[in-house]
Amino acid sequence: MMKRIAKFVLKRAWRLAAPLRRPLVRRIDARISMLVSNTVNSRILPELVPPLGLILERLERIELTLARADGATAAMTEEIDLVLNGLSREIFQVQVEALRRIVDQESRHAGPGLSLIAETGEEEAIRRPATAAERSMVG
Repeated sequence: MMKRIAKFVLKRAWRLAAPLRRPLVRRIDARISMLVSNTVNSRILPELVPPLGLILERLERIELTLARADGATAAMTEEIDLVLNGLSREIFQVQVEALRRIVDQESRHAGPGLSLIAETGEEEAIRRPATAAERSMVG
C-alpha cells in the first residue's frame, strides 16, 4: 500500500516537473552533442583528411580514364557502324544481282507464258491471254 502511494506521488511529481525538465534536458543534450562534435573534429578529422585527399585524387583519375574510354568507345561504335552499313549494302547488292540473274534465266526458259507452281508442287506453264493484235491475226 505504501509502495502504491509513493509510486503515485512520484509519477505526479514527474509530470508536474515536465515544464522544468524539458529545457534542462535540451541544454544537457546540446552540451553533450557539442562535446562529442568537438572531440570528433579534433581527434578523428585530422587523421581522415589525408586519406580522403588520396581518394579524391584517385576518383578524379578514374573519371578521366572513363571519359577517355567513353570517347574511344564512341569512335569504335561509329567505325563499326560504318563497316556494317557498307557490308550490308554490299550483301544487298550481291543478292539483288543474284535475283536478277535468276529472273533473267527463268524468263529465257519460261517462254511467253507465266509460270505457276501447281498444288502438286510441279511447275505448269500458263498461257497469257492473246492481245488485240494477236486476235486480229487469226483467220
